[in-house]
Amino acid sequence: MLVCYLTKDEAKFYQIKGDKISEISPGAFKLTKYLQKRVLIISRELLFYTRRSYPPIPLKKLKDALKVEVQDFFPLPRVSYTFKIFEATEKFTLVDLWAWSKDEEERVEKTFPFQYVIPEDLLLVEKGDTALKIYKQRDIYHLIAYVKGKFLGSLSIAELTQKDVELFLTGHMPYSQDIKKIIIYGDTLKDFSLDKTILRYPERPYPVSLEGLSKINLKEFKVRRALPLKIDPLLRLPIYLLLGYGVYLYATLQNYEKAIKDLKTKISRLDRELAYFENRTAPAKDYSALISALNNKTSQAVSGLTVLNELAKTLPIGCTVNRIVLNEKKLELALTFEDPVEVIELLERSSMVKSVKLEGPPIKKTGTKLYDFRLTIELKTYD
Repeated sequence: MLVCYLTKDEAKFYQIKGDKISEISPGAFKLTKYLQKRVLIISRELLFYTRRSYPPIPLKKLKDALKVEVQDFFPLPRVSYTFKIFEATEKFTLVDLWAWSKDEEERVEKTFPFQYVIPEDLLLVEKGDTALKIYKQRDIYHLIAYVKGKFLGSLSIAELTQKDVELFLTGHMPYSQDIKKIIIYGDTLKDFSLDKTILRYPERPYPVSLEGLSKINLKEFKVRRALPLKIDPLLRLPIYLLLGYGVYLYATLQNYEKAIKDLKTKISRLDRELAYFENRTAPAKDYSALISALNNKTSQAVSGLTVLNELAKTLPIGCTVNRIVLNEKKLELALTFEDPVEVIELLERSSMVKSVKLEGPPIKKTGTKLYDFRLTIELKTYD
């Protein structure tokens, strides 16, 4: 198997034979590139990730929905993506999406005509297993968590401490409570003392994710390309004429359908106008119940000024509020502080607060003791 590991500034090539992984030069595979499987790995630094919730719909409809919506999820002009279903219930389906720029694929396609393309995160997840992997690569520490063979979350950070690991696991509750095993590559966190099984392996001379290629089903990541047709010049003119006639028929059909649709719209409008004149004497509808419900809902809304006053009294000195959104009894906060746990505990003691939820793992600011984190707070109802 031949592998291209693609990063922002370079593409490295490897050959995998059994358990042996060795780096090779681009020229070394030219004679054999059509005789072996060729896999392109998109490194974590090129990936965009999000988790989305959908109604419980069939897989085909889910794929169709993703094709339409995926371009809006990521800040890329041309998107390539893959997805995995994280959780499916009778009420919802949670979908994990990984995306990258098509331009990155085209950067290596001419020199390395790959057959499969895989986001690196999925190669670090072991089928059926539950664990947290920690490794260092290109001066960046990477944490990858997975539960029962499904990707749970990841974190990339320049400096890593045991507290960062604890906050990462806390941010992925309740799923992360099943993680009892931590796999560490190299000498990272030598004095690690978390109450879990610690497995240590030597640091690899190649990306750790390459070891996952032997455990993954490559068919899921097969690249489908349209092959160019080689047509004899004498046959091109009849084919072009047939294509042109087909386009003409299609345009004609579209015009007929548009005319029918316009006619139906006019008929529907006339029907509504006739119905209006026929029922002009009908008694007015009673909206008192709707108005009462609206007044009741408005009276239960929490004042924004009251919320701001409570936050000023509750949040510790030095805690910065970067973003605040109040929607009836739901309050969303984006904060910066050196101890997210202290902030959560203080908020939970507030008489206005019903519950506090940490949204995702806190992100440590490089070179500081501060963390960026997001909270969702449910406010109590006051009669």
